Amino acid sequence: MKKDIRSYTQEDLKELFAGSKIQKYRAGQIFQFAHGKQVDNIENISIIPKELQKELSEKFCINTLKCITVSESPKDKTQKFLFETTDEDKKKVKIESVLIVEEERKTICISTQAGCNVGCEFCATGKMGLNRNLSAGEIVTQVYEIIKATGITPTNIVYMGMGEPFLNYENVLTSLKIFTDKKGLGIPSKRITVSTVGFENRIRKFADDIKSDPMLSNVKLALSLHSTDNGFRELLIPTAKANNLKIIYDELVYFYRTTGNKITYEYIFFEGLNDTANDENRLIKLSRMVPSNINIIPFHYVGFELIDSLSSLNEKIYDKIIDSKEKSLSNSNKLYNFIENLRSEKVTVNLRTSSGLDIDAACGQLAVKN
Repeated sequence: MKKDIRSYTQEDLKELFAGSKIQKYRAGQIFQFAHGKQVDNIENISIIPKELQKELSEKFCINTLKCITVSESPKDKTQKFLFETTDEDKKKVKIESVLIVEEERKTICISTQAGCNVGCEFCATGKMGLNRNLSAGEIVTQVYEIIKATGITPTNIVYMGMGEPFLNYENVLTSLKIFTDKKGLGIPSKRITVSTVGFENRIRKFADDIKSDPMLSNVKLALSLHSTDNGFRELLIPTAKANNLKIIYDELVYFYRTTGNKITYEYIFFEGLNDTANDENRLIKLSRMVPSNINIIPFHYVGFELIDSLSSLNEKIYDKIIDSKEKSLSNSNKLYNFIENLRSEKVTVNLRTSSGLDIDAACGQLAVKN
């Protein structure tokens, strides 16, 4: 099976060519055409000789994604792309990506897995289970296909689509190196955010890896927190049982001290569940641990009931989360009071807009049927 040339960094290509008749400088040329110019066929790498095109074509290809549908929100013009991709065993899977345009800011939200094996109770992707990890080429090509379809080059990239980035770590790290390479899109690392629910030793490793690479040193980290109470968080995020908040907090401190980058906490608001006085106090203390900001996210009902184990563990929690779908954000005084209480204590809090909510493109809504 031919290898996707888009899954390799410049340095990877140089190593591949070492010991062969292909000069090392060709790696930069090939990389630039595959990522900077986004050609979709090795024969279109016009800067290299025909003989080299033929030699490369025997071992490599440039994989593309098949765009199945594009949905656009009439409200905010957010676009959701459904792609189909094929792995080396010719198994087809579908993934979704989202383009959000807000004045000068153009953000593409990308997926790192087809499905997800974390199983968060509030997330449609988590209900799919995991089909497989995406290759580095499949991760970056989502952006290239959106550029080709819309003519819009992103100013920002967020790893907040389908999947848990840290469970596909090496491919995610490779994709970051590709995105920031000046012969590719050259996206500044400060405009890239990687989101995770948190895994022991992964945040620490991520800090070390991006610190050691000047092109990645400003990549931002977002933690899907959603509760400062271990017990409730474990109900929402099954993997939290093996990744206690104290461990995660220690790793976040290490991340900040190593990189100097602020932390973002993502916090889905469940009225009556994670908005108590104790929750506020713990968030205030957390915000003072390292420089950070908290993004409050309205709960987006995802069209199915939560699993039976959650309802059996605490029926009131189950009922309250299900009832959240009936509540209008504009009428949620408790949400705004919660935010103002935190701001009064000098906590940096942002209320995240629900871009693409009407086309199931908002936080937690991405899901496909294979």
